[in-house]
Amino acid sequence: MFTLADCLLLLLALITVGASADPGYADSAELGSGTPSAEEIDLLESLSLLAVNSSNVSLTMSEGGWRCPTLQIGQYSTLTLPMRETFGARFEDEFSLLLQLRSWQLEDRSLLTLLNPYSHILLQIRLSPYTFSFVSTRHRHYEFPVGVLSDGAWHRVSVGVSAQRLALYVDCTLVESVSWNSPGLDITTDGLLMVGGIVEGFETPFEGDLRQMTFLMGNPDAASDHCAFHRPACKGASVAPKPPRSPGMSRTMEDLLLSSNDLEDLIENAESSTDMEVPPIVSVTLGV
Repeated sequence: MFTLADCLLLLLALITVGASADPGYADSAELGSGTPSAEEIDLLESLSLLAVNSSNVSLTMSEGGWRCPTLQIGQYSTLTLPMRETFGARFEDEFSLLLQLRSWQLEDRSLLTLLNPYSHILLQIRLSPYTFSFVSTRHRHYEFPVGVLSDGAWHRVSVGVSAQRLALYVDCTLVESVSWNSPGLDITTDGLLMVGGIVEGFETPFEGDLRQMTFLMGNPDAASDHCAFHRPACKGASVAPKPPRSPGMSRTMEDLLLSSNDLEDLIENAESSTDMEVPPIVSVTLGV
């Protein structure tokens, strides 16, 4: 009769065999060995913690078939985060910024601003009824023609910034891709990140709702995959479908993976049927 320890050892052996038998496993592992993974920075999560102590800002769950955390920002609210705590010691020159927002304002307004310690703008995202503006260091100011960001409806907006191109996508469609020769954005992390608020007295701060504000550092191509792979975390009325398989994982290997609930049930059944001592469970991370 097999003990629980024997079953676990057999399971790990089968997983290893399934991974090595996958034709694409070795290739995918080799291709990814020298490529750093993109760092995901969820600003909405960090900003939501500030809502408790901020006036005219609230965190709600949107109603309907999908319940999504929504940050509601009043016009005269300012949320700030230290850039070093948010991005670490270095801000990557290539990244994607993913947004899901709605706003009714008819004025030109500032949504997101990165400031150095002297209150100089390092990066800014501005919206108007007719344009989306990307402002960066070295006096770069790009205006994209977008006429839907003041209609009060939800929109997905993503910006891809690389050394060669600046691309804007709105609702899963490429608006424009601009060629540029960027020697670097020269963004340091010793300043502040600001959502809403104003830098100059004549500016209008953002007023509206946010469901997503995410930086993917080192991955300028994520902007084009915003709607397919980088949607905000929402809970549906029914059980959400399983995430897609990793390309390097074979079907046999996937079927062998036990969920944590299955493993807990296995342990409970073993404890109730025998007095044997159950060995500790070791968490195993599979490199695929």
